[in-house]
Amino acid sequence: MSWLDILYPPTCVSCEAPGAWLCDPCLARIGMFHHPVEAPSSIKAALACGSYADPVLRSVITSFKYRSARCLTSAWSKILRLYRSSYAEAWPWAGLDRLTVVSIPSDPKRMRKRGMDHAAILADLVRQELVPWAARSPLLKRRKSVSQNAALPPDATRAANVRGAFEASGSFDAPILLVDDVLTTGATSAEAARVLLDAGAPAVYLFVMARGS
Repeated sequence: MSWLDILYPPTCVSCEAPGAWLCDPCLARIGMFHHPVEAPSSIKAALACGSYADPVLRSVITSFKYRSARCLTSAWSKILRLYRSSYAEAWPWAGLDRLTVVSIPSDPKRMRKRGMDHAAILADLVRQELVPWAARSPLLKRRKSVSQNAALPPDATRAANVRGAFEASGSFDAPILLVDDVLTTGATSAEAARVLLDAGAPAVYLFVMARGS
């Protein structure tokens, strides 16, 4: 136990029970997905731990992303391990000799406000827990700030909003595992995948913590 845990005792982000940032009963209540989820056509296959409608998973995501709760890193490791043990099919990337993990680049203004790059942390954890043999690349960059897609109508407006938001600062010659927090319309991941494919990636897979509606 660290001195921070003494000053600020952990309480479950979902039920507020003392003792852990995500208690075991709440972890067990997360409805894990066992199969790939629907994704944009530029994505070869997409996986999600569960649904954004799941109250436990949503609590972990919103606290981590919007409240800069770095303490939830260990909770994400627990979630990913549970997902790994419960996933029912062969991984979409099974049989690949090479794979590169890439995160959706965070907006610099929001990253400074939050004090962390939440997507990069999630990508590091996905690599650690699911594909420890994969490489990790920072070559996907954000070219410009855009409005948050979550605040826009779920239509073509979102695709137009993120068009040209990303660029590759190098080339890719291995399949990519793209990581983000939530997949809703898929506009952001589709644009990132387009840039990665244009930069030479033979295929792009997607892993998100939750599938939105």
